[in-house]
Amino acid sequence: MSKSICVTLLLIAGICFAQEKKSSEKFILAFELKPNDLELSRLAQPTQYFDKIGRRAGLMGYESGQFEMWVWPWKPLRNFELQFLLGTSTQPILAKDIVHTISVTPEVTTLTFTYEAFTVKEHIFIPRNEPGAILLLDVHTTTPLAIIPGFIPVMQPMWPAGVGGQFSYWDDDVNGYVISEGQWRAEFICGSPAGQQMAAPPAHMFADNPLQFRIDVKPGETDGKFIPIVIAGAVPDTSTCGEQLCPWQKMKFDSVKATYSRLWKNAEKYYNECYNYYQNLRNSTMQVITPDKEMNLAYEWGKVALDNLMIVNPRLGYGMVAGFGFSGGGARPGFGWFFGGDAFINSMAMNSVGMFQQSRDALAFTQKWQRQENFPIRKKNPSDLLYESTDSSSRRPKDVGKMAHELSQSDGLCDWWNDYHYGYNHADTTPWYIVAMADYVRTSGDVEFLKQSWKSVKQAYDWCLSKDSDNDGLMDLKGAGLGALEFGKLVGIYADVYTCGVWVQAIKEMKYMAELVGDSTQARQADGQFKKAQPQLEKKFWMEKEGFYSYGATEKGEQVHEKTPWSGVAMMFGLLDEERTAKSIEAFNSADLCTDWGVRSLSNKSPLFEPTNYNYGAVWPFISSFFNTAQFKHHYSLSGYQILQSNIKHVFDHALGVVPEVFSGELNEKLGEAYHHQGFSTTGYMLPLVGGLLGLKVDALNKAATLSPHLPSDWYSVQNGQPIYRLIEVRNLIIGIDTVQLILQRIASSNGALLASEGGFSISGSKRGPGKIRILCSPASEPGTDIHSLNVNRDNLYLQRQDKEPSLSVSTPTSGQDRHCSVTLEFARIVDAGVKYRNAVPIGSPLLETSLGDKDRSLKIVSVRSDNNKMYLTVEGLSNHSYELSISLDSAARVSGAQYEKGKLRIIFEDKPKPEFIRKEIVIQLK
Repeated sequence: MSKSICVTLLLIAGICFAQEKKSSEKFILAFELKPNDLELSRLAQPTQYFDKIGRRAGLMGYESGQFEMWVWPWKPLRNFELQFLLGTSTQPILAKDIVHTISVTPEVTTLTFTYEAFTVKEHIFIPRNEPGAILLLDVHTTTPLAIIPGFIPVMQPMWPAGVGGQFSYWDDDVNGYVISEGQWRAEFICGSPAGQQMAAPPAHMFADNPLQFRIDVKPGETDGKFIPIVIAGAVPDTSTCGEQLCPWQKMKFDSVKATYSRLWKNAEKYYNECYNYYQNLRNSTMQVITPDKEMNLAYEWGKVALDNLMIVNPRLGYGMVAGFGFSGGGARPGFGWFFGGDAFINSMAMNSVGMFQQSRDALAFTQKWQRQENFPIRKKNPSDLLYESTDSSSRRPKDVGKMAHELSQSDGLCDWWNDYHYGYNHADTTPWYIVAMADYVRTSGDVEFLKQSWKSVKQAYDWCLSKDSDNDGLMDLKGAGLGALEFGKLVGIYADVYTCGVWVQAIKEMKYMAELVGDSTQARQADGQFKKAQPQLEKKFWMEKEGFYSYGATEKGEQVHEKTPWSGVAMMFGLLDEERTAKSIEAFNSADLCTDWGVRSLSNKSPLFEPTNYNYGAVWPFISSFFNTAQFKHHYSLSGYQILQSNIKHVFDHALGVVPEVFSGELNEKLGEAYHHQGFSTTGYMLPLVGGLLGLKVDALNKAATLSPHLPSDWYSVQNGQPIYRLIEVRNLIIGIDTVQLILQRIASSNGALLASEGGFSISGSKRGPGKIRILCSPASEPGTDIHSLNVNRDNLYLQRQDKEPSLSVSTPTSGQDRHCSVTLEFARIVDAGVKYRNAVPIGSPLLETSLGDKDRSLKIVSVRSDNNKMYLTVEGLSNHSYELSISLDSAARVSGAQYEKGKLRIIFEDKPKPEFIRKEIVIQLK
């Protein structure tokens, strides 16, 4: 055989080997997706939202399988979806027409598509710290199948920036489409190692039709294998440039190719990283176990939703965005950019569950954009006014210290601060910063971060002080910016109770922080300022005739008489008169504000009420978070539990695991303009769950915590057919450097009755860490409860010599809604104590009856009072309706206003021509 023939044969063999090798590399070995007890699944709802979010990228889609992709801050594509061709057919089968189920865990979302000849499971996840997404197709087919992924290229940055010169082309080396723009400031690839080109896009522009590629699968070919599809990006990381932000740089194509290859070849590694990350998030933060399994799930998903708000922008750095949602043909992915106020409010929910690093990082990011004399907004002219006053003796910089309201991720591709007016347009953001800083320091014990931030905190405080034009100690909105509302009749108000409430709490917290850093001058000033400002809340906002606090006041002192829950912020912080607070809560517990799906922003009896109006009637979980926490803190536990349940249901009714931004004020349905995944809506139930229902408050610096729960009387679990009266278990409660486990358990009566009048509670605790801690346990019981005794299990009580003996105290709040027996436990290792009492009248939780699209219809508990052997239960219900309420009464009790039989109150409301809520008082004579 000639030498030339040998060479030719070797070349042919080499080509065949290379082709065979390339063919064998188009799939990857399948690996196990680990079971996760947080899994949420249901029949897919093709028009319902879902998302998967990572630090550097996010995917937002419908349960049909269609989605848009973001690699912060770029949107490379939208309308990604699958089609299928069977055999030689040219008639596509659309994925959205055959989607069957959706399964969601924190690490991966799986969509299952089923047809007579094939099943395709699409596993979707975002690597934790990579600019891309991985889709793994698990395919079983009985006939040759072509899978056709397609998408519309976009290549635009986030609102409000824009670029031109976009282009795309197919690259045979990667088997995918390359997407970029004329300056190559970012590059993306969407493809699969198994992909084949189907479209030839025009040069230097995008086509109107989707870009598609084809993946051919033979029966049995993918058994034990996944087909990877990857969307990968390459963006320059300029976030480490210091104070001088770097311009966007030109990217090299090798960078995005390397990312693309790395993602599909290491899919199992990235999946495991996601799984391990969320397991660590769950196990390293506080866990709460209650008899309500839905509440337990919502709590863990709340931690995931809050953590997913933390993203990396390659130019701006690492911080917290407000939420996510579809941008469609636009460039706003929900509120997927940085909002200061949202970060500060959400950080309090993070602090409450022990997510301290995320909270600190979010706070540190906002400090970068605090207003300075010539940064980030530049003076346009040297003569621009820099000071509030021309009087040199009282001059202060005009807006130095103000915290930014919002920052688009596209800053640098546009001049966000100087060309747009949104950056600093809210007044409430700055006092929220002070409140959030104090909450973080108190809960985490991180005084070092406070010391590093003290200059920033003082600047923020000074800015707030400068916004008091009438010298009454309260902040004015005039000249400061927006407060609670952003448009409409009430926007021009001089002062609103929401912003003033946040500010008075900020003053209080300023004294606390000043004392921690040793700034005695600042502490004295804040003490005097608080004594001046707090009484003005009562003077400016209390309305005696209406019996509740006003929303706001004009410059002339005229009060706004509309009924709104905005004073819930000041109530939550305990800044208002206790008796007036009780009256206000009872007024707000009415059905004109409280619905089966949350709290309206305005009474439905107001002439300004519009059920779909963003600010004047819609239901906001954000507003519910403050008022709902206040309900619990001021002992209205039955009505508080109703609102908490209503907000928790949203975690499962819409996109699985997250909560939409805002709802109709008339129907249990998300507003069309509302974004699907809003961070402060998750806080809407997390904050009242921990701070209200559990009544948990940590003081890390003093190695102490308070557990003051307001738990339903009928909470129990069933084990082996028997009721187990374990109310709550708190695991991994972090108090400084100690980790604490607590179990609060009801002591059942001798006959084991569910709503037993005789019983009590026990508290057991253990901890890891040096030294000792102090726990004040103060659970609520019904008004009139008779406390018998405190018992301490000394076999399980390990005290250091200087520890105090457990002590018992009993208190009845001003509102008379319940009674608290408080046990102070100071221990080093293990403690176990119990309190015995006789309940007055245990009342079960009212049933929350609501489904998507329903009107408000459930019974409303307004108040419960006990006086001279009588109990007064005030409720509201729909006319021509009857309701049942579990209650435990002895044979001597007499009931008026309802019927009592076999442990149930039956409450009947009279007929009316039109359905309306009617208030009714039920009197129970106990003896």
